[in-house]
Amino acid sequence: MSYYRIKDLPEESRPREKLLEKGPEALSEAELLAIALRTGQRGKSALDLAYDLLREAGSLAELATWSAEKLASFPGVGRAKAAQVLACLTLARKLGGRPGERLKIKNPGQAAEFIRSRFSLGKREVFGAIFLNQASFVIRAEIIHTGGRKSSTVDVGFLMKRALEVGATRLIVFHNHPSGNPEPSPEDRKLTHKIEEAARLLDMELLDHIIIGGDKFFSFETGG
Repeated sequence: MSYYRIKDLPEESRPREKLLEKGPEALSEAELLAIALRTGQRGKSALDLAYDLLREAGSLAELATWSAEKLASFPGVGRAKAAQVLACLTLARKLGGRPGERLKIKNPGQAAEFIRSRFSLGKREVFGAIFLNQASFVIRAEIIHTGGRKSSTVDVGFLMKRALEVGATRLIVFHNHPSGNPEPSPEDRKLTHKIEEAARLLDMELLDHIIIGGDKFFSFETGG
């Protein structure tokens, strides 16, 4: 297979120049990823490498779940490029849950959409929380635990500590089911009750527990 260098492309087709000229929305995921990578490897441009990464991961959302070690071990990436890519992906997630964000969560559907837009929910299970003030405006949203949702693995004490640190009085917790089926398990129900009780002891309110499964979701608030 023959590869081209980005500098061999017409200037208007180069990712960085295209972004500055037309804005980031005009770029594909591969082009944006190529900018984060900055350089390719011998015989491959940064854009080629970006396409290879997305092809291997299956999607940008799944790529965002890769560890630093896995990303760095991909041919042509290495530690420096892995750090650049992970920094960009993490900044994007943090921006979605920045302090003071004036977004009000009004219903489970809006909460589910907020979660999907802020976090990468691929084949790996994650558990997170949306911290809100008394008027249900978002203060912060973040991943609390990666790799499981059982009550024995999710640290409810740490969750409550984070809620106190950011000044939350209400919270919505969430996790994903990579199987695509959002129906809660007995462990999910047990964990929800445990968080609800812990929140009550601290004069906080658990508004909901959202389970994301593919394009569907389950809300403990509404029961479906």
